[in-house]
Amino acid sequence: MENFIQNSNLLIDAVGKFPTFHDAEVLEITLKRKDGAKSSPTLQTIIRIVRLIEQIKDEKVSLLHLKYDVDLTFTDICGLKLENFNHQNVLSDLYVSDFSDEYWNSIKDDPGMRDVVSQSESDRLNYYVKFEYCYGIEAEFLCGSITANSVTQIAV
Repeated sequence: MENFIQNSNLLIDAVGKFPTFHDAEVLEITLKRKDGAKSSPTLQTIIRIVRLIEQIKDEKVSLLHLKYDVDLTFTDICGLKLENFNHQNVLSDLYVSDFSDEYWNSIKDDPGMRDVVSQSESDRLNYYVKFEYCYGIEAEFLCGSITANSVTQIAV
């Protein structure tokens, strides 16, 4: 997935490797509509991830929980399905795959997608994104790009 995210090096630099989004929490979602010819609908989210590190001190092993807030922006979003946003919003995973002609053919006749995206609009789409449900939020959409804006370590 790191190859799909612009500035993915921010995550690798902060966390030490590309993180898993298993058990991550979606803290915030901001949707912005298209505003004029030069912009497109965007979804910006803050996702809190946790990295567990084993510490050995005086022959005792303990786990250190390092927390990071990851700010991601998804551009040219369409076909957004968003449900169950609540007080916790834990992900099983953040899933991203290429948006291909094969995928387009599988969704173009979906009543939920009809009149949401046309074949010509699909040319600007590169990714299918799914916030895989664990507790709370469920989301899926198509987008043109994904950018990591920042990764901030949270004081424990």
